[in-house]
Amino acid sequence: MQPYTRKELESMAHGRVKKLAIAKAKQLGKSRSWIQTTPKDKLIEFIMTGGSIPPLGEGKTKNPVPEPNPTPAPTQTTAPSNNGGLEDMMANMVLDKIKPVINDGISDAIQGTEQGLIETFNTKTDELKRKVDEKISHLQRPIKVFINEVEVKHVDGTKHKQFAFVLECLKLFRRVWLCGPSGTGKSYLIEQCAKALGFDAKDGTYEYLKGSAGVTESHMTGRMTFDGTFIDGAVARAFRNGTFLCLDEFDGFDANCGLVFNSVFDNQGILSTPNDKNNPFVLKDEKFHVAVASNTWGDGNDFEFAGRGQLDLATLDRLQAVKVHVDYDKNIERALVGDFQNTASMLWDLRSRCNAEHVRRTISTRLFLDGQKWLLAQKSNGQFLDIITTGWTIEEKSKVNVSQLKREYK
Repeated sequence: MQPYTRKELESMAHGRVKKLAIAKAKQLGKSRSWIQTTPKDKLIEFIMTGGSIPPLGEGKTKNPVPEPNPTPAPTQTTAPSNNGGLEDMMANMVLDKIKPVINDGISDAIQGTEQGLIETFNTKTDELKRKVDEKISHLQRPIKVFINEVEVKHVDGTKHKQFAFVLECLKLFRRVWLCGPSGTGKSYLIEQCAKALGFDAKDGTYEYLKGSAGVTESHMTGRMTFDGTFIDGAVARAFRNGTFLCLDEFDGFDANCGLVFNSVFDNQGILSTPNDKNNPFVLKDEKFHVAVASNTWGDGNDFEFAGRGQLDLATLDRLQAVKVHVDYDKNIERALVGDFQNTASMLWDLRSRCNAEHVRRTISTRLFLDGQKWLLAQKSNGQFLDIITTGWTIEEKSKVNVSQLKREYK
């Protein structure tokens, strides 16, 4: 057996020292069973001196502390023997090399798995939230309105959030004034309310008259032709027959013609029809209802609505208790855009930016339905945005940052 110095033995691992002690005991013809439970320093002493074997159990510890794995001793050439020393040394060296790699690999795998689970959870959560929002967006709590304790007729279609309040005004006063931005669905809302009350254009119980400077008093109360034939006016006809009258673009009527409506809105129950020689006036039927829609509150034209006139104070007085502001309803817009909810988000974002930057451009509810049509025609959100901003100035596009919107809502 190749002799080792004490210093070399102390630098070896405990397991290696045991191997040398077994070889020493074998060489001396002594028992080897005690070696496995003997401390390293006593084994070294045995190897160096070949002294007596320690008593059985000497040096045992209840909880042996693992020895640190020191740097292997300088390589010494040993003759092959049956103690397996060279193989053990090489195995220990290989294990020392690959252990950090194994540990790092396991650590990386654990971290990768953990990160993957987190990403999967977030993705699934976002997907579930999107599906829930999509389902909720197509649901609307049924609106039930009772007039004189009797439920009104069911009306198909998505209802505006002001639907119930408009019906309440019609119940109490039989008149209502809707005002709001362009394209909020005021006319459609009036038509829905009329149907809920039992009036329908298909059976002649719903009258519609649109205001403009070309509408005269004779269009409202009736006119006589050159051959003596009397043509009834829309307002007088609805007033007499007890039907529903919708006066759209109410602030577009000529101010003087608008005075005719003072008799329509008050409680006198009589309307002058001077062009009808046989019936110079008509009486109001108790079923008569009237609704007006406008973009302004009767103050006259402004930068956004240049074709509007100022309404007479007496007319405004008759309507001030039944005024309803009709703004854009996202529930309706979400329904109109269908499956293209990203388009709805883009239009809401554009509208918000226009308001914030005081860009006088209208992003109306109509655009949501138009957007669905373009997307169904295989246009992208960016192409649709280019279409609706055609004619905008460079400054306007810069203020709302159209380029960023196109990148965000591809």
